[in-house]
Amino acid sequence: MQPAPRALFRTVMLCLFVSGAAGLVYEVAWSRYLALFLGHTSYAVVAVLVAFMGGLALGNLWLGHFADRTARPLAVYAWLEISIGVYALAFPFWYGLCFDLFVAVGQGLEPGTTASLALKFTFSLLTVLLPTVLMGGTLPVVTRLLTRSLSELREKLAGLYFVNSAGAVVGTFLADFWWLPAVGLEYTIYAGAAMNLAVGAAAMFVSGWIKEGRTVTAAVAGQAPAEVDASRSPKSEVRDSAAEPDTVLAGNQASAMAAAGADFAFDPLQMRLAVMGIGLSGFVAMLYQIAWTRMLALALGSSTHAFSLMLITFIAGIAVGSWVIYRWRRLGNPLTAFAWIELALAGAVLTSMFFYELLPYWFVQFARLIARRQEAYPLYEAIQALICVAVMFVPTMCLGMTLPLVSRVATREAGRTGLSVGRVFAVNTLGTVLGAALTGLWLMPALGLARTFALGVALNALIGLAILLAGRWRGSKPLVIGVPAAVVVVAFALGQHFAGVWPKTLNMGLFRQQLVPASRREFRETARSLVTHYHRDGASATVVVQSPPGTDLLYLKVNGKTDASTGGDMNTQILSGHLPLLLRPASSNVLVVGLGSGITVGAVAQHPGVQRIDVVEISPEVVAAARHFRAANHNALEDPRVRVYEEDAKAFLLLTDRQYDVIISEPSNPWMAGVAGVFSLEFYETCRSRLAPDGLMLQWVQLYEFSDAGMDMVLATFSRAFPYVSVWQSLRADLLLVGSVQPPNVDLHALAARLAVPTVQQDLARVGLDNVPLLLSQEIIAFTNGALVPPFDSRVHSDYFPALEYRAQRDFFARASVERLRKLDENFSRRPDTLLGRWLPEHPLEKEDLAAFAGYYLTDDQRPLDAFITLLKRWQREQPDSPLPFELAARVKYVTPPGELDVLRLAPRRDLILKRAPQDPTLLRQYGRALMRHYAEQTSVFNLPPTDELEDVLARLVRLDPDNQRAYQAWLAELAWDRGDDDGCVQWAEQAFAPDLPRGPARFKLDPDTPLRTAARLADVYLRRSELARAAAFCEGIVQSGYLNAETRYNGLLFEFTQRRVLTALARGTPNPSAPGTGASSAAGLR
Repeated sequence: MQPAPRALFRTVMLCLFVSGAAGLVYEVAWSRYLALFLGHTSYAVVAVLVAFMGGLALGNLWLGHFADRTARPLAVYAWLEISIGVYALAFPFWYGLCFDLFVAVGQGLEPGTTASLALKFTFSLLTVLLPTVLMGGTLPVVTRLLTRSLSELREKLAGLYFVNSAGAVVGTFLADFWWLPAVGLEYTIYAGAAMNLAVGAAAMFVSGWIKEGRTVTAAVAGQAPAEVDASRSPKSEVRDSAAEPDTVLAGNQASAMAAAGADFAFDPLQMRLAVMGIGLSGFVAMLYQIAWTRMLALALGSSTHAFSLMLITFIAGIAVGSWVIYRWRRLGNPLTAFAWIELALAGAVLTSMFFYELLPYWFVQFARLIARRQEAYPLYEAIQALICVAVMFVPTMCLGMTLPLVSRVATREAGRTGLSVGRVFAVNTLGTVLGAALTGLWLMPALGLARTFALGVALNALIGLAILLAGRWRGSKPLVIGVPAAVVVVAFALGQHFAGVWPKTLNMGLFRQQLVPASRREFRETARSLVTHYHRDGASATVVVQSPPGTDLLYLKVNGKTDASTGGDMNTQILSGHLPLLLRPASSNVLVVGLGSGITVGAVAQHPGVQRIDVVEISPEVVAAARHFRAANHNALEDPRVRVYEEDAKAFLLLTDRQYDVIISEPSNPWMAGVAGVFSLEFYETCRSRLAPDGLMLQWVQLYEFSDAGMDMVLATFSRAFPYVSVWQSLRADLLLVGSVQPPNVDLHALAARLAVPTVQQDLARVGLDNVPLLLSQEIIAFTNGALVPPFDSRVHSDYFPALEYRAQRDFFARASVERLRKLDENFSRRPDTLLGRWLPEHPLEKEDLAAFAGYYLTDDQRPLDAFITLLKRWQREQPDSPLPFELAARVKYVTPPGELDVLRLAPRRDLILKRAPQDPTLLRQYGRALMRHYAEQTSVFNLPPTDELEDVLARLVRLDPDNQRAYQAWLAELAWDRGDDDGCVQWAEQAFAPDLPRGPARFKLDPDTPLRTAARLADVYLRRSELARAAAFCEGIVQSGYLNAETRYNGLLFEFTQRRVLTALARGTPNPSAPGTGASSAAGLR
């Protein structure tokens, strides 16, 4: 029994929908794969796009021609889909071979050279050309399958194009919003393969069911099956089948179709003009896509999801446009319609250009209505999508109408449908390839964003006018010349106008500001007040250097986001350059990933022992912008030791054969598209392979708009490649990770000597860090401990499983912050393993050190003050006659902590409290808890507060308040640990835990955080004594006893960290190296 024609039609349409979804899944995934070794430079992106789109064009042309010669187009389509699916299954293996071959062939090639670019293009073709050729053939083959007369070509092709584009929208969404975050690159590819194989199997089944090749396949297109004479040639079969009448659409519908296109015939000139027009239209379409993507990135932010929403909107508009043509039965002359649609497209873009400057303002006005919580993130993306729709939907809908119309114009006979449609799509695709290459590499940098849009408007208008005015040259010469000339003049004038407005309004970076303009007038006035020193719409980014009004500060912005400045960023920029060279003074070869303002490079150049500084910067515009910072970066780009490579860092490191003593990576935030790649395990492993055995890697990590989970991911990934990690905090919002493969042997005397080098000292003095103990105090977690900060089950960010990229986008929206590191900051420990812990026993703080601390912390409110406040407390206590510490304390923005407030309230009643304690210990209990809390608030590497009063009160409470005895014993254990009394710590802690460990949690209602805090100290003592098995058993008992649960987990961070130290030491068979057992600064006093 034969299937119903309409059921067959719908089945084929469903197959094409799924195939379109798979195609975009591949495009998203393959682009990521290729970027792993080709990089993200504009040339690499164009190489990938040319390979992908060029393959589609070849498939359109070659397989479209083949489709007209086959008697089994549905079977051909099935084999195409199956072949694509099989290739996708083998792609990870094939990619691995190509990757290894690329590295082997390209090793040692100079980055950015013609040979390097040619190699990248060759491997782009080698990797994806074959499957894209097969993809390019699917639509012409299916069009040939379903089309039996010229009268239905436009409608059928428009319907197919709509279905395929709708599938592409779904595929983009599935890949970027679901599969990539959930299962990673490889399984996303396998999901696409499953879709292709399912489609191929379904098509092959239908082909056999309808006896395609033996029975005329017109049934699929809507005809009754007819027996085919086996003696007839395929050519005659195709020719005859083209002449068979259509019977699916009956009555008025068939008549409408005939009226819509059957009676139109086009001469060769009109056909050539239409094909040339669709090629140029493809060029302009890609021009618009690149320009819209850049403009919307400036307005919405450059996150991966934002770019995906732009792509989804672009394709969705095309899908709707083709659907309109599919449903528009009485359209009339398709060539004339094509011309008017091109003019409508030009008008739509031209009109919208007047509103582009307000996009950042309207976006933040809508976005501010959403609560910044993780669960509200989809609403935020919905607003981004609405902005994309407002900008792109009408123009892209016009674009979606053009291909079905031109395909009808270019087709003379139904028997050549595959060839004609394939040729039209091939020319259009080649136009998009040229549009991508020329716009990205030449037009955008040469013309700028506004003039690029104006050029697109002019070209669309000229396409429409050329078609409408064709043949009127002799009779209306002034009209034929004057109208296009007027279009060009108007487009140029508007381009010039907007080029003077957009650089300020679009580059304000409102998408990440919390205080936004209250009105459009304020928005425009704020934009106009900015002083712009440099602006360039480059191939890969828009870069500006601006100053706020009335200041000499410089801000470097990339796609609207500030990435460097001579203001608050100076601290981190300068420290990033000096720190690894101070820790390893014998370094001579340094690599800096990311030029930015050049201040870090300038800092590196201040070290006289450095012989070579290689800088990898992906954006040529950033290199040009850095020259505006020459006063701040010591004119680093003119230093003969500095070599700048305009290349992607990953590609550079893969191909270079140089070894470096130090690598410094200072990228932007990982929520920005492409940036997370330089936070990946593969990147760190490549860096490790390019480092000397005892070399150092420094990674800058921004803490703002980032969560604890994201930070754990970064640390877990970094420590996989560099097992020894030191964590330094230069500002409240900036962290520096210093990693090494071998245990670093930092010579503090050599560090001090290098710091005394005049050029080094003077440069660090700019940010107040030219003092050894002050500099060392920036380290918050020691080399031996940094890798143990993240939990063992923390996710690792991989190029093949880009978890950080998607995590960071949500953190950015929720304005998250990293909080947990404060709990592990060794500056608040009396026995730190940090370099400062090694320095202070031999070098008690002098007056000049105290002055350096005061000058540093009181001149910038972005620097964390907590440790400095504890130093002030000690200074006031030990030098009560000196007015300076009290004067400095008065200048600190200091909120009195609760423990100190309670002590101030209860201390005047001390005698009364002690007198009443034997009868009622309630007040004494409150007093003891306040003293303990105040003690913890003051304790740091700099300060061991007096404990005589506290210990006296706790001793009384142990006797008088048995219900809370264990809490007091635990507190006494902590006091013993702080002063280096390991025996006392063990004695008190074991008394606190021993009675209840086998039977469940002890009662610590007075302070629920006490058991985990004290357990951490006791486990640390066992670890220092090399009693590894005892430490591990104790930690396991604490966990099993229920002390660590959902309510206590945050305050139990120190215990979990100590437990990881224990388990790691047990696995290695050696205890973790520890610092001196006493707080040396308190023992030596202040000088």
